[in-house]
Amino acid sequence: METPNREEAHDKWVAIKEEVQEWIKELADMLSEKGIPSRLTLAPGCTAGTCGCRFILLVTEKDAETAYKNIDEYYMTVHPELRESQEWVDQDRCPACGHHVGKDAKECSDCGLLLIIDEA
Repeated sequence: METPNREEAHDKWVAIKEEVQEWIKELADMLSEKGIPSRLTLAPGCTAGTCGCRFILLVTEKDAETAYKNIDEYYMTVHPELRESQEWVDQDRCPACGHHVGKDAKECSDCGLLLIIDEA
């Protein structure tokens, strides 16, 4: 996590992720390596040192889109199975088993995974 310089101190900071401290710190370190400054803050209602405490990752508004892209790519690196699942979804296949389901399917006919959550 970098200390903001004078120019960054005047930028608008936006929240882009909320997670446990270890994961937020890992993402902040990754962004720092990419030259994207970030800050960490406790999530509302959390106090330092409590079990399961959640933190918020902040970046400047001008860096938010780049940060999101870098985080998505980092997820794909850490969890390569996500890339294959996303490719299956793009091909109208079930993200869990790869069975062809079509565009409007609500459930995979092969594995039963709910593809659309119907709140009706």
